[in-house]
Amino acid sequence: MTMLKRVHIFLGSFILLNSYLALAFNANIGHRSVVGSVSKSAIGMSSTAAAPSSEQKSHLYVPSERDEYYQGNVAQYLLDLHEEGATLNFCGGMMFQLVLSDKLQTHLKSVAADSSSEGKQKQPIIHPASQSLMSRTPGYKKSSFADNIFSFHGRELRKIPTANGGMGFVLQLSYADPSETLEEVSSSSAAGKGADAVWNGSPVDPQGWSKEEIATYDGWRSDQFRQWRKCSMYEDEGYSTFGQEFGNEAFGLNHRFFLHMDSQNKMWLSAEDGCEGTPADGSSLMKKLGGMLFGR
Repeated sequence: MTMLKRVHIFLGSFILLNSYLALAFNANIGHRSVVGSVSKSAIGMSSTAAAPSSEQKSHLYVPSERDEYYQGNVAQYLLDLHEEGATLNFCGGMMFQLVLSDKLQTHLKSVAADSSSEGKQKQPIIHPASQSLMSRTPGYKKSSFADNIFSFHGRELRKIPTANGGMGFVLQLSYADPSETLEEVSSSSAAGKGADAVWNGSPVDPQGWSKEEIATYDGWRSDQFRQWRKCSMYEDEGYSTFGQEFGNEAFGLNHRFFLHMDSQNKMWLSAEDGCEGTPADGSSLMKKLGGMLFGR
């Protein structure tokens, strides 16, 4: 390939990338037109420690190395992804940094350190490749239920300029009340549209779902019909440190998430609506385009 052809390919790819990012940041949600700021430490990134090389972190995204390194300790795997500021590749290029709430971190640390049979029963479950959608998992119900084992409460958060991945996206997981069970829907039930079961769990995580998010959750529906929340709404509903952690211009949408494998033994974190991401190796699209230009 000649240098001129490489330049043409690079420029064309750069234009496509800019168009893609513009669409990603300016989707027609009404309140996606602002840019906020947040410190690195607020979303789990270190501004002082030297970042390990991708080779040193390969157990985070190479399936064979992951299995050998963690030996089934999924709780520790999630903690390490958070600690390293790892990104998840959603939809073939949307990079979301994984962030765990403080309370979920405390819970997972306890689980990770407990090697007893009881402790192992609290380990998060990675579902098989045959259960790549939440609706295919055993006992699935359209509800706000989560137990920190089979499923998690979480949010996709946007407009966070310092988030790893360079797109301003964060995927936050939080701790759900494990004490409640599912009930049948009745005329007096507080449940989201289309729910076929009710979960009356309490908002036990200060950074997790509010009672309003629990009561109205409808993550099986299209995002365009759902309630997106701005910083002010999160704080009014009880997440008092949202702006401090993610910036006053950040906004988001709550989802239930679960883990599953694929046919290549990669782990995916999947939302109830089917959007999903897998741990990325950190190789940026711009780096790949640069390799096309300069022959690397």
